Amino acid sequence: MSLIEHLDELRTRIIVSLIAFLVGFGICFVFRGHLLELLVDPLDGKKTLITLGPTEAFMTVFKVSAYCGLIISSPVLIYQIWAFVAPGLKNREKKLVIVATISTSILFFMGVAFAWIFVLPRVLGFLLTYGGDFFNQQVQAAKYFSFVALFLLGFGIMFETPAMILTLTRLGVVDARSLAKYRKYSILLGCVVSAVLTPPDIFSMLAMVLPFYVLYEISIQLSKLVQKRKSKKDAPEMVDDGPDVGEAAG
Repeated sequence: MSLIEHLDELRTRIIVSLIAFLVGFGICFVFRGHLLELLVDPLDGKKTLITLGPTEAFMTVFKVSAYCGLIISSPVLIYQIWAFVAPGLKNREKKLVIVATISTSILFFMGVAFAWIFVLPRVLGFLLTYGGDFFNQQVQAAKYFSFVALFLLGFGIMFETPAMILTLTRLGVVDARSLAKYRKYSILLGCVVSAVLTPPDIFSMLAMVLPFYVLYEISIQLSKLVQKRKSKKDAPEMVDDGPDVGEAAG
């Protein structure tokens, strides 16, 4: 493909992604009442959300709909990313795009569910009761919903790590040795991402970094298995090609 064709392909992928996001945003905005009730459920009625300005309520609903629309449309967005790379792959590798999209999307929603069920209630329980003897904590709606949305998105992205690494391993972009070699840099990157997506406290950051570290180590072991299978699969081809090379030399 020429540069112009690549740009046309990129424009098409971006337009499709924007349409998918807008559809997800529209669905979330229409059902905003149910969505807000669901998101305040972890508070368990212990805190009342407050707003500090006449426009904050509307802008909060707008942002919540945007965040949740991004989560809903994530399978389409993930597919567009992989599909943009597909034209540069071989036919056998192109089939991997579908598998990568499905596995990445499943892990993304697993990460969101894991954070929602197991991590978020405990993090909120700790943060909202910390220093209760000295502080009268009031929860601002905009900050609460931004925290919850980014927290869920962060876990969804973190849980995609095994599928992304395995796909890159199958494509020959990375291998288990390089993953182990650059482990510390990857963990540092995970810390930076978690610091951006969580509040500025060590408890929330660790709640996201620790699962990422575990998933990264699992990805290294799975990459070793993928490489072994790939080497065994390629071994017969190398044996068959041997006589042809010898005959040609003779």
